[in-house]
Amino acid sequence: MSVSPGEHRLTCPQTKEAAEGDDVIIRCGLDPPVDLSDSTLDVARLDLGDDDGDVHCYRRGKDQQDDQMDRYRDRTTLNHEDLIRGIVTLKISSVTLSDSGPYKVYIKKLRAHSVINISVVSGTKRNDSSTSGPPMGEETEHRGGSAKKTSVWKIVVPIVCVAAVVAAAAAAAVIWKKRKAAETSGTMKYQRPEEDAL
Repeated sequence: MSVSPGEHRLTCPQTKEAAEGDDVIIRCGLDPPVDLSDSTLDVARLDLGDDDGDVHCYRRGKDQQDDQMDRYRDRTTLNHEDLIRGIVTLKISSVTLSDSGPYKVYIKKLRAHSVINISVVSGTKRNDSSTSGPPMGEETEHRGGSAKKTSVWKIVVPIVCVAAVVAAAAAAAVIWKKRKAAETSGTMKYQRPEEDAL
């Protein structure tokens, strides 16, 4: 597919709020989508200046740590599979208050960019009313928070339901066998006096 600069729009949520210690996922979609796996893309902090380096760099199919800020080294993960579909998904692990600020996602050959403001709050209280961008799934991962509890319930509830059905079926089978045994026993008692009379 031939790509001309300026024909694509990169869309990210405008803001993202997270609790200190959470993992934050920056997810931006390219419209129209194009394979970005061979592209050059940068995620940078606009409030820290160019001399400090980038939050994350990707060049010629590989993550580049040479230009990465020390404070983000070993804390960022770019999802390479999403790049094929024109989606930039960058995870920043264990955010701190100093990670708050504006982040610019830039795809050089397309001259497409978008800015997302990340706000990190202390403690575990977090407001999920992030200003919208395209709905692209869960963008913040909690360590032991409500998102993890929700996924546990999605597993536990079906298991409990299946166990209840199996227990009810087993109880019904036991009751049926006891009734059958009682009927057989009652029939034999009824027939015995006749046998004795003969």
